[in-house]
Amino acid sequence: MYGASEVQTGERRSVPTALRTLAKSPFSSMPWWKGLGVMNENKGVFGLNMLSWWDAEGSLERVIEPLIPGLQQGELKPVVAEAFPFDRAPDAHRFIAERRNIGKVVLVP
Repeated sequence: MYGASEVQTGERRSVPTALRTLAKSPFSSMPWWKGLGVMNENKGVFGLNMLSWWDAEGSLERVIEPLIPGLQQGELKPVVAEAFPFDRAPDAHRFIAERRNIGKVVLVP
């Protein structure tokens, strides 16, 4: 569900914020998001909760393995907003919490 990141502000989830997000979700992305058009074209947008996947399977191998050839051949290009060294992990969390990223935030050993 788009806009669901608004459910959490700061370090805690907020029930009133979640309810407001749900109430406005049909209108939250207009006019650029053409939900009915996407459905009519049999297209979709989805997300995966990788933590739940990890909990269920114990690894991400089944998800990652099919992607490796596309990455190696340059067909898949991940969008990385920013890379932080491990010792700056708190900065990476702040970067995400402040919604400054477009793409993934990576911790580099």
